[in-house]
Amino acid sequence: MKVKQCSGLVGQERGAALFVVVVVVSALATLSLTMVTRTQASYRESRGIRESQSARYIAEAGLNRAYVELNTGGDGVLGSEQAPLAFGGGEFWVENTDLGTGASELISYARAQGGESRSQLVLQESTKSTPVFGVFGDDWLTLDSNTFVDSYNSSIGTYSAQKINGSGSSAWANAKGNTGSNGNISLDSNAAVHGDANPGVTSATTTAGKSTVSGSTLPIEEEFVMPEIIVPTGTSLGDLTITSTTTLGPGTFFYDELLVSNNDDLQLVGPITLVVDSLVLESNSTMILDATGGGAEIYVKEDFILNSNVLLASGGYNPGEISLSIVANNIDDPDVEVDLDMSFNPDSEVVFDSNSVMFGTIVAPNALISLDSNFELYGSLMARQLHLDSNSNVHFDESLNDSDEEEEVIYEIVGWVELPGLD
Repeated sequence: MKVKQCSGLVGQERGAALFVVVVVVSALATLSLTMVTRTQASYRESRGIRESQSARYIAEAGLNRAYVELNTGGDGVLGSEQAPLAFGGGEFWVENTDLGTGASELISYARAQGGESRSQLVLQESTKSTPVFGVFGDDWLTLDSNTFVDSYNSSIGTYSAQKINGSGSSAWANAKGNTGSNGNISLDSNAAVHGDANPGVTSATTTAGKSTVSGSTLPIEEEFVMPEIIVPTGTSLGDLTITSTTTLGPGTFFYDELLVSNNDDLQLVGPITLVVDSLVLESNSTMILDATGGGAEIYVKEDFILNSNVLLASGGYNPGEISLSIVANNIDDPDVEVDLDMSFNPDSEVVFDSNSVMFGTIVAPNALISLDSNFELYGSLMARQLHLDSNSNVHFDESLNDSDEEEEVIYEIVGWVELPGLD
């Protein structure tokens, strides 16, 4: 009997142990199922977030593209719901709604990997004034005593016919002779700017003695970028020296040195492009353009020398018909001569009785240019560093401006918001 009782106890213990095992296994199975379910839910949630983020990023990229297009003259509409644009593994389209009074609403719709998103950008149209300079010195601009800058309009008549203000040597025409710099502007005694004299963003315009500025002297709002010169390439014909009246053009010509000798004349026939390493106009010489068929583009890669009593102009005295682009760098490379109305000898002093005249536009983004005393320029002048010597004058030609470019339409961001999913 004792043996039987012992055997029954053992059976009961085994049964209890089996029950515990079953309970534990069931608990583990339930736990595992819960973990699997949660993992799947977490994965689905994570995938949904990724899909939603992808769509949101694509919608924002679409807004950026539409905003850039608006500010570059486009209408801001990109693709359509029927023909979306592909981007980053998804697709998008942008609609532009006119809200009136210059306001616009851009809405970008996006789909990506099953996710959807919308983003809205509200913009207000405004205008940005582009500074217009008749005279500009990138690093700095100085005007010596009795120098003045004014303006006239060659499309309506001669400068002398429009010179109705003041009297004698101080008589001037219009007050749009704007000057500017990315650095400081300084005016010596009796110098006059009939227009604005806008210095660089963190710079100033200073006046001395009885010098005057009729317009604004406020700093420019942002750095002004000088025009880039792209020089045509071709095979040089060597040197050309003009020793008697000579006609050249139309066409494109490349020379190492082009020299117009004292008292001689070079007659250009447009359209003509001249590309030279060195251009020298000696005293009392002339370079006159026949612009009946087109203008003249002159590129100087190294030395530019314009001596006293020289005339450089078109037959109609229209500054827009001659452009002079000087690539030379006489600041970092002192051996290069880039002077207007300076003696041919690079070591000589400035010739104060120069009396040279030019009708045209000059761009010299790498050079220091000094207009000598009594030099007279009709047109415009831009250089890296610019000095106007005493009694020199610049008459900016207003007809060089395209009035449509003076004010640029821009769109300012009023508000941005992420919207619920697609309608």
